[in-house]
Amino acid sequence: MSKAMLNTYGIASSAGEITVYNYDANTREYLSSTVEYLAEGVGVPAHSCTDKPGKFKTGFAICRNEGLNGWEYVEDHRDAEVYKIDTGEKITVRYLGKLPEDTTTIAPETEFDIWNGTEWIMDIGAKRAADVQAFEMKIQALIDEANAVINKNNWPSKLQLNRMSEAEKSKFNLWLDYIDALNAIKPSDFPTAILPESPSI
Repeated sequence: MSKAMLNTYGIASSAGEITVYNYDANTREYLSSTVEYLAEGVGVPAHSCTDKPGKFKTGFAICRNEGLNGWEYVEDHRDAEVYKIDTGEKITVRYLGKLPEDTTTIAPETEFDIWNGTEWIMDIGAKRAADVQAFEMKIQALIDEANAVINKNNWPSKLQLNRMSEAEKSKFNLWLDYIDALNAIKPSDFPTAILPESPSI
């Protein structure tokens, strides 16, 4: 079959086949080439052109330029994982173009890392605050467990009703001493504080 001839406006001045190069309507990324039949007076399909794109380059996509009159190479980081420098949040790149300025390809090592402009460094204050909070929560959990033991054995009620044996009084006092020792620990004592051992049940 004869080859279509196009005039300066991209309209077929004579019917025939022609190879066109298709690109995405939104990103203008090159998609494929197809052979189209053009009747006289018909132009190439939408989002296609007749000039061949260059060779593929690693790390780049071939896209139609903004003026739609040539091809250009655009950075392609799609599916790359980057990290927001203000939060450390990991995000996956889904679009063409340069990486966002507020991201880095370097992963933070801990949840307490902050970006200093070139690398992640640990925020010692934030790390200590989190450790102290976890320490306080652990102490409170031990106190709650101790109170659960006391209530399970009904020691407060037995004491009020004068129905507590000497053995029970001894155990009750041991558990109360244990709770007092836990309450005496201050957050500022972390990490040197030694937790008391719980009495045997």
